[in-house]
Amino acid sequence: MGERKEEFLKEFGEDYGYPHASKNIDEIRATEFKRLDELVYLDHAGATLYSESQMESVIKDLTTNVYGNPHSQSDSSVATSDNVRMARQQVLDYFNASPEDYKCIFTSGATAALKLVGEAFPWSRESCFMYTMENHNSVLGIREYALNQGATALAVDIEDVEHHSGPSKSKLSSFKVSQHPAQRRTEATLTGTVVNGDTLGTVYNLFAFPSECNFSGVRFGLDLVNIIKEDAKVILEGSPYCRGQWMVLIDAAKGCATHPPDLTMFPADFVVISFYKIFGYPTGLGALIVRTEAARLLRKTYFSGGTVAASIADIDFVRRRGGIEESFEDGTQSFLSIAAISHGFKIINTLTISSIARHTASLAVYVRSTLLALRHGNGASVCVLYGTNAAKVLSRDIGPTIAFNLKRSDGSWFGYREVEKLASLSGIQLRTGCFCNPGACSKYLGLSHSDLLLNVEAGHVCWDDNDILHGKPTGAVRISFGYMSTFEDAKKFISFVVRSFVSIPNPLGNECPQRTTISSSSTKGIERSRLMSLKAITIYPIKSCAGFSVDSWPLSSNGLQHDREWLLKSPSGEILTQKKVPEMCLIRTFIDLSRGTLFVESPRCKEKLKVPLEQTSCYRKEEMQLYGQRYEVQGYDSDVNLWFTEAIARPCTLMRCFGSEHTCCMNTSGIVGMCRDVQSKLNFVNEAQFLLVSEESISDLNKKLSKNPQNRSPGHQLPIHIDSMRFRPNLVISGAEPYAEDNWRNLTIGKACFTSLGGCNRCQMINLNPQTGQVQKLKEPLATLASYRRVQGKIFFGILLKYEENMRLGGWKDNDPEPRLQVGQRVYPNIS
Repeated sequence: MGERKEEFLKEFGEDYGYPHASKNIDEIRATEFKRLDELVYLDHAGATLYSESQMESVIKDLTTNVYGNPHSQSDSSVATSDNVRMARQQVLDYFNASPEDYKCIFTSGATAALKLVGEAFPWSRESCFMYTMENHNSVLGIREYALNQGATALAVDIEDVEHHSGPSKSKLSSFKVSQHPAQRRTEATLTGTVVNGDTLGTVYNLFAFPSECNFSGVRFGLDLVNIIKEDAKVILEGSPYCRGQWMVLIDAAKGCATHPPDLTMFPADFVVISFYKIFGYPTGLGALIVRTEAARLLRKTYFSGGTVAASIADIDFVRRRGGIEESFEDGTQSFLSIAAISHGFKIINTLTISSIARHTASLAVYVRSTLLALRHGNGASVCVLYGTNAAKVLSRDIGPTIAFNLKRSDGSWFGYREVEKLASLSGIQLRTGCFCNPGACSKYLGLSHSDLLLNVEAGHVCWDDNDILHGKPTGAVRISFGYMSTFEDAKKFISFVVRSFVSIPNPLGNECPQRTTISSSSTKGIERSRLMSLKAITIYPIKSCAGFSVDSWPLSSNGLQHDREWLLKSPSGEILTQKKVPEMCLIRTFIDLSRGTLFVESPRCKEKLKVPLEQTSCYRKEEMQLYGQRYEVQGYDSDVNLWFTEAIARPCTLMRCFGSEHTCCMNTSGIVGMCRDVQSKLNFVNEAQFLLVSEESISDLNKKLSKNPQNRSPGHQLPIHIDSMRFRPNLVISGAEPYAEDNWRNLTIGKACFTSLGGCNRCQMINLNPQTGQVQKLKEPLATLASYRRVQGKIFFGILLKYEENMRLGGWKDNDPEPRLQVGQRVYPNIS
């Protein structure tokens, strides 16, 4: 046992690891989660993991019993109904809810349960939907139902919440509430409050809050339930929206995994959950736990099989079932998923929810305190935590969720996508973004309405790579712990942060990440001190398929003639690449210019495909946009498309670019897409016409790979060796210092002139072995490159080039032959 773990156990030993259970945490991980041996999983707020014995029990249950459709009276149907009945009771027991006071309605998830409440709630023009700013989008969606029915929507901030699970002596003193401007729609469909056909004078209002914020881990005091239901005027402080009866909804999807609300103590009207958040399986199943009295107020319009006692097809007659559950569960329940619930609860009940809460809290407290203590070499803080302050960071009554962003030593931000990318390379799974909680995100990141609108206008949407805009983060990094998380998980995560983001000054005065440069003695003018030459030329006719090497090849206004002039497109319009279809690298290509033919081979196809280079008018043409560039493209007949469909085992079509006729364009936001070369004529390239790498840079990378003892081929003692084709370059040069190309502004190869567009930002594609089509399990070479070639969140290797068609060394002459590149030509870089 290491020193750090000993210190951790001195403080948290009574809470960590289930010391009094039949299996401790180490035994649980060794027997139930062997698939995590080389993985650190820290996204339990998104979805926790199922155990091996849990799934074995589910499979045994389903393979030894016969469960039929419950809407019948057969033995198999009765068995299913008994299972469903037992599952409902288990859910109510989990929340300490009496079956007389509460009913469990199964849904497809927490979101569907929230939608059900929004659709069926008795809104009127006097109603108010009040919700905390820190709420999931699925809760905010209820606002649409309220506003469309003429009700008012009101967001509130609840600050300084006293973190407790039991009732406090002074409930009201625990809360500080501030209201945002009320929202109404003048075009709303105004209705009265109607229940069972009778117009009533009672106004019904709804207050929604999460038991635990899925962004920050902050837990809301459940005393809010009783305060709102007993006297909402105290919270709303004279607001005109106090009239009527208040009902309370708790989004417990995140919080119930460690702290399920006690509904006997805090009698909320509605509680929504998803089961995969508690014990990993099944997905696609959730529940609405509804108070019996509240359920009778809900107004359901649609009826379906299972929800009616009788209906007549050709007249307006329907009689609905009287039971609450059966009247709201449309169609046949997901009864096989419901059968799996008992096996999940068995795991939780064996460990006990209180032990799970203490176990996960110990890990969260440890990581929070460690992150806050991290400092750069100049003393600057590394981490900014959200949702906690210094006084509360050590509290064990904050959820096991940690949201944060990281800063450089100069105070600038590391982008959260950079953190996620590097974490993945280190075998750590975490979450980034706003986590579908826009209120919490804007609150903790300090983003105003104008900031948010500017970000949208700049093209930022959920799940994109725009992690820093206008100098501010657009989201955060989130880690979260589950019942099977370990100290070793936490330690590996902390080590990753220190290794990747904490800078320590070296004797030269610069900071990690490092970047290799050539010596200062050769930083001006054209370098002629070394003999550099063109070593290899490779053309890739079809985007993401294998290329072919040549000794000499003609240049065109688009780059190398016919380079990436074709691509494969799915029926939905998606451009297919090795990221989605790794086996594309096994499709071999060759162009015979003398015969005017593109030859294509695949191990899955018996015949070699021949595609004529001559452009004909018999094929259909269309326009498409890719990486911010608009193209006119030509399709092919069904025989060609069927060949490629067989080659990659999925439907696709071959498209050809007429790139010489079209130049780069802006997208609708006025932003150039991925394309870095915004003026040249391009084929189907990501960023530029050419990619150049040097043999010396690759050799240096291989030296670094060989020094890492973990980088051994499976079953062999030889280190992983990377060749130039791993990077899919067009040009390979030799004779330069390692990474000298980083500083080249332009260069001449033979008589052809090129401008450098900067380094090529590498992605996980380089981890794909082009000979096998398989991804390296060790995530190399990208992981090693990230350790020393990372600059402002990007991992550079090789440079992008633009061919200067109108420039030529020695000038142009009328009788010059067509411009060509040839292996062996001298390379003259200009680094001034």
